[in-house]
Amino acid sequence: MKKSLIRLTALALLVIMLISAVACADTGVENPDESTAPAQTEAAGSETTAAVVTEAETTATNAENILGLRDLNGEKLTFFSRKYNGVWSSDLFVKDADGTVLNDAIYKRNTTLSEKYGIAFEEIESGNVTFRNDVGNRIATGDTSYQALYMGLADAANAAQLGYLQDMTSMENINLEGKWWTQSSNAAWSIGNKQYFATGAITTVDDRAIRTMYFNKTMLADLQLKSVYDLVYDNEWVYEKFFEYAEAAKKDDGDGIPTLLDTYGASAQTTFGFMMTMASGEMLTQKDADDMIVLVAADNTRFIDVVTYLTDKVAKNDGIYLGADGDIRELFGNGQSLLWAEVLEHAYTMRMNYDINFGIVPMPKFNAEQENYHQYTTGYCTTVVCFPTTTKGAALDMATFVVEAMAIESVETIVPAYYDICLKGRYADDAESAAMLDIITTSVSSDYAEILGWGGFKTAVQDAISAGMPIASVISRNAPMTKKAIQKSLDDFKNLP
Repeated sequence: MKKSLIRLTALALLVIMLISAVACADTGVENPDESTAPAQTEAAGSETTAAVVTEAETTATNAENILGLRDLNGEKLTFFSRKYNGVWSSDLFVKDADGTVLNDAIYKRNTTLSEKYGIAFEEIESGNVTFRNDVGNRIATGDTSYQALYMGLADAANAAQLGYLQDMTSMENINLEGKWWTQSSNAAWSIGNKQYFATGAITTVDDRAIRTMYFNKTMLADLQLKSVYDLVYDNEWVYEKFFEYAEAAKKDDGDGIPTLLDTYGASAQTTFGFMMTMASGEMLTQKDADDMIVLVAADNTRFIDVVTYLTDKVAKNDGIYLGADGDIRELFGNGQSLLWAEVLEHAYTMRMNYDINFGIVPMPKFNAEQENYHQYTTGYCTTVVCFPTTTKGAALDMATFVVEAMAIESVETIVPAYYDICLKGRYADDAESAAMLDIITTSVSSDYAEILGWGGFKTAVQDAISAGMPIASVISRNAPMTKKAIQKSLDDFKNLP
């Protein structure tokens, strides 16, 4: 039944895409920096599709309908934002309407709120991808030049642990249960039933940061392999099939040495082992009954089985190229890699800068018995909204009200512009890829052990898979350090006001 529903969805999306192709024909998102996260990092369950309005809803989801009217008399909300010359830069504000779909949706949202509530907006640019120390310095001096923060997830998590941020669950104007906030991220990021940052419909960066799988349609046809879309439909898109396809596609250039001149079955950043581990649904940590974090990987038989399987298949595999983002992007873009594990942002990169016929599917499951797909997102790429401890009283009331209004208003402006029109209709140019995006963006996993780098456990796991090291040695070496790091963080959070 599920398979039939997905196929029907794909057919319906084909009609949508024909319409949206016209809407996006001469438009597109602002051209981003093509580089992504450094190889040692990789971003947080951030799917904004939870905010998509269903057909059953009859009342428009907008700020006025949900929050009511309010006159802010020309007050100004200032964000201190992750605004820099890079791909994960702030997308909260644009200067003017310019005829492109996403830009104009952002402009419309902000203009509507300005007119409706009498609010002005300003953004202080960080100039750097990370600026936690700058936030700390400003807080220490009592700087109130900004009321809200837009930070990288790892940056925000560290800032929260240091006591720089306020608990959003205690804010009268913020409803984290609203569909405009990403519920899976809320569940992952709360600690002791408090939450210091959130993401959702207000930004597109969370979706763009999701790790997923691309495939070269032309290579697949030449190899006469079953469509990867059909593997997903038939519940056959599993680790075993992934490695089978990778083996079938590899081709040496004749010198017997793996180089960038060869053709590979798969390519990815060096985080690949952890991406695949997360695709199994196995996390390094879980929450206990008190919403506190505990390390579970060390005692999890299935986790050990998954990592052992991956270690056997990945280490010394000359059909899989693991390397820098630029190298693997060129390999896939030039038709030298059948499969490519990367962020969803690169759907834009491939469509705009390469002549390649590609499709997009979820990361493979561990086996057919696994119920759901899981995508990996990291603390480096994902961005979140939060509030510094220096924002108090009337300023906090204003800031939280306007941020909530921005998130709500984004449901029927930002989400359809990016997700339904641009992403589905332009960058994923076939009905099957568009249907896959619904699976991808609603199956995102995030783990604090990766976000805060506890004990180096995440890096040790991915490196062990690449190097062929037994997972038992990783657990023996890193689990004690990781448990200590977790306890240190939990103690810090418990001691916050």
